[in-house]
Amino acid sequence: MYHNLPLCKIAANSTIKGFGVSIYTKDNVFYSKGFGYANKEEKIPYTINTVQKIASISKTLLGVSLIKAESLGLLKLDDPINEYLPFPLVNPHFPNSKITIRHLSTHTSGLEKSKYDYNALFFPTPIHLNDNLNSAVPKELVTLLNDNENLPMIDFLSKIYMPNGDWYTDDNFAKNKPGKTRIYSNNGAAFLALIIEKSSGIKYVDFVRKYILSPLEMHNTLFDFEQNKRSINQESFLYHGEVSIPNDYHLITYPAGGLLTNISDFSKFMIAMVKGYNEGNAILSQAECLEIMSKQIKPSFNQGILWEVNEKSIGHNGDIAGVTTYTYFLKEEGIGYILFCNIAASKNIDISIEEIKSTLKKYYTQFK
Repeated sequence: MYHNLPLCKIAANSTIKGFGVSIYTKDNVFYSKGFGYANKEEKIPYTINTVQKIASISKTLLGVSLIKAESLGLLKLDDPINEYLPFPLVNPHFPNSKITIRHLSTHTSGLEKSKYDYNALFFPTPIHLNDNLNSAVPKELVTLLNDNENLPMIDFLSKIYMPNGDWYTDDNFAKNKPGKTRIYSNNGAAFLALIIEKSSGIKYVDFVRKYILSPLEMHNTLFDFEQNKRSINQESFLYHGEVSIPNDYHLITYPAGGLLTNISDFSKFMIAMVKGYNEGNAILSQAECLEIMSKQIKPSFNQGILWEVNEKSIGHNGDIAGVTTYTYFLKEEGIGYILFCNIAASKNIDISIEEIKSTLKKYYTQFK
């Protein structure tokens, strides 16, 4: 029964090249399966072991890492960030207002949405522009992406936020004090990883591996710049519109969206988080998990510690070049889903995604 969800029909009629799904509780994966192709040209199927980028869902691990650092006594959420950062981060509109770690982790720090997010994408293999791609991505954007420089994360951030930086302007900051407004910020997430590094004395990637990936046995999960450290024969191709784009690109602000994983591995993480919400898990106590997944600052923000906290569900979604992803679970029922797609910007993709999500949710009660 569990292996006969009506997703094959959706896959056959969708512009989504390949996708994987999972339905889980705090104890089990009740259903997981791949559909379509990881590589359509070579007819390589998309499976639950297919590794792909997951975009902003990467921030869920950053939230866990942050609270783990707090539990280890390395930092406190209400510490001023400039106690940890390599250069002062000051909103010029409110130079005497302290920005705290909690502000960064709830997108209320006063950093404006950055117009340099596209500059954070580095393509070692240039994107080949053709008519099909140009219909989904403007030629000017492809040129920008191909010309991006591969900078260390700290150098990228300093260009935007240091007063002598090439891209610095007062417009990079909101005209509201910290904690007053919620403005989603990838760069804020990158700053949080630097804070974890400073407080722990180890690289963020090593912190994640030590305290999350290893305990949960997520052996096929890594950050995009680590791709050359292992065989990635099972990595999915990525598609933007109808065109394959190089999947070896990486995000300079990688803590914000540069994680690669698969349905099998990420299900382990989400099982642990549902378990943590209810009773604690192998990484954090229940109280620590509830801190991550409780509304912060203002209830209307629907914002936990880097997790989206709605009235009934908790999770995150993500999108980046060639990637669309979702992971959410219901608070009361303790059951949730994962959806990873290896495509973005295709025709009617939003309709197909809603069909997939609705199908998964339809079977929640039955599976539980």
